[in-house]
Parts: sequence; C-alpha cells; structure tokens
Amino acid sequence: MTRTLWLAVLLAAAPCLQAQDWGRAGDPDAAALEQARIAAHRAQASRLAQALAKAGGARELAFAALLQEPMMTTGAVMDADAAPSRRAPADAQATAWLRVAQAKAGNDVLAHQLVIAATTDDAVRDAAARRWQAAEPGNLVPLLSLGLPAEALLAQAARATEADVHLYDGVRWMRSVLARHPPTPDEQRALTAGEPFHADEAAAVAAMAYAAAGMLPSYHALVQACRGTALQVSAARAGDCRHVATLLADRSDNVLGERVGLSMLLELAPRGAERTAIEARQRRMDWQMQQWGRLASQQPRDGAAQFARLLDDPSIRSERQLLARVLQEGGVPPEPPQGWRPPRD
Repeated sequence: MTRTLWLAVLLAAAPCLQAQDWGRAGDPDAAALEQARIAAHRAQASRLAQALAKAGGARELAFAALLQEPMMTTGAVMDADAAPSRRAPADAQATAWLRVAQAKAGNDVLAHQLVIAATTDDAVRDAAARRWQAAEPGNLVPLLSLGLPAEALLAQAARATEADVHLYDGVRWMRSVLARHPPTPDEQRALTAGEPFHADEAAAVAAMAYAAAGMLPSYHALVQACRGTALQVSAARAGDCRHVATLLADRSDNVLGERVGLSMLLELAPRGAERTAIEARQRRMDWQMQQWGRLASQQPRDGAAQFARLLDDPSIRSERQLLARVLQEGGVPPEPPQGWRPPRD
C-alpha cells in the first residue's frame, strides 16, 4: 500500500495496520521490490475478482468490481473526498458485475456499501444508498452517499438515531473471502519482500485496508455545512448540525466518524464548560490513539497478529471497543496523565 492509502487507514483504523517497509531506505533495489509487490497484488486481486464473479452473489460481484479499481490494484489513490463520478470510468466487465450485484442485493447492507464503493456512476451509487437507507432508516451513514445539498442532507439527518458504517462486519466478511483465496507462493514472496508470510494476518490487514479505502463515507459535505458562515444560513442550522455531530461523536462505529463529530461539536460550542468538555474528549482520543500506535510498534509486524486475534471476538463491533481492548492488554490507562498534550507538527 502507498503511504497515502495507509494514512487513510491510520486515520480511520488501527495504528497497528501500518504497511510493511517494502523497500528499506537507501536500498537500491527498493523500486524493484515495490514494482514486484504491486504486480503480485494486482495478480492476486484479478484472480480473486474472477473467482468472486463466478460465485455470483451480490456481495461477491460488488467486491469483484471494487477489486478492479486502480487504487486497489496499483496503489493509485484518489482524493478522500472525490466523488465516484470523478474517478476513471470502470471497465465494462466491472460495470456488468455491478449491475447484477445491485439487482441481487435486496436488503444486504454490505452489498449496497460495496456497490457504492465500486461504482463510478452517480445513479447507481444513489440507488444503492437509497436501498441501504430503506433497510436502515435510522442510520445517518447512507445519507452521506446520496450527494444531497446541505439543507436536504440535514433535514433527512434529523431523523437519524445512529451512525453505523458496519465497518468490522465488512472487514470480517472480506477477511473470510481473502483467507479462502490466498496469494500464491510466488506472490507471497513478492508481497513480503522475501520475509515470512503470515496468511491470517495478511487477510486481516488487507481486509482492513479495503474497508478503509472503500467503506468509510466522506464527511466533507456535512462538515462544510456546519462550520463558519454556513451556520447562519437558517435559524435551524445550528441545531441540525448539533444533532448530526452528536450522533457521530457518540454513535459512530469508527474512530474517524467519532473524531469528525467531536470537531463539529467544537465548532458549535461556546466558550466555557461545554467547550472544555469537548476538548477533554479530543485529548483523551489523541492519547489513546498515540498509545495504540506505540503498543503496535512494539509488536512484530506492527501488531497485525493482535488485530487478527481481536477480529475473532464477535463482541467487538466498533473501533472504540477494539481500541479499549488493545489498551487494556497493554496495561495503558484510558485517561491521559495530568497535563498531557498531544504532540503537534
């Protein structure tokens, strides 16, 4: 994975999922190692896509189409806030897979999410998002994929009661798929630059990377509607923004959504006790994420084995829960020391 894609993973997921150092600094063969890794990843993704398409289920077909995305097969990364329509058009085969996947998806939320992640067609994306919303009418997240103007987005979001990406549901399903279709021995050597290959860890890490790149929504439109002069557009705007910010801060199943919610609440908070409390929550999150990264760096392969093991625990449904377990196992208190402040660049 490129540095940019892994930065997205780190912002949204576990610090333990950092990419391996495929090309050591100063190694004259680093470029060749990277090209071999990309070629192996592309070959595995292509083979997996064909196997999934042959299986023919809605999830499988949508995941197959997603695996054809250039950012998935070559490491090319689009802007995190780029709309699907701004990406390069999908090939005809991926388009056909998505058409069948959408017809078969029914109320399968993950199938709709994978269609949204893979499509370059606004109409297909909107249809999948609306069917997801119909299956989960209280969920804020599908609304974020509809491309709604700010007023319409906030009006519909007023009825939301949760903000659930179902991130680990998707990771676990993709992990199971990847585990059934491991890289060939030659691909394994290329992917690890000759180091030992750990199949279970690799499946878990790859699934997390695919999920972080494809399943997490863009919060950009929501943030822009709830900051600065946009808050003066109507008398109801601040209250509507507070509602969605609170949902994200308190009910997100992923760390990125929680962080966005806290930032939005800070924008809305007056000076005083409310603002101080929000800043304390942000500082607590910064401490926990820093410690997560520290604990991961002390483990082989940046804690991938621990992440894979914790994925096996069905009681862990959110990144907040997984983070709490990592800190508990590492003997780290959840609260920062008195006076601690996060390091700033």
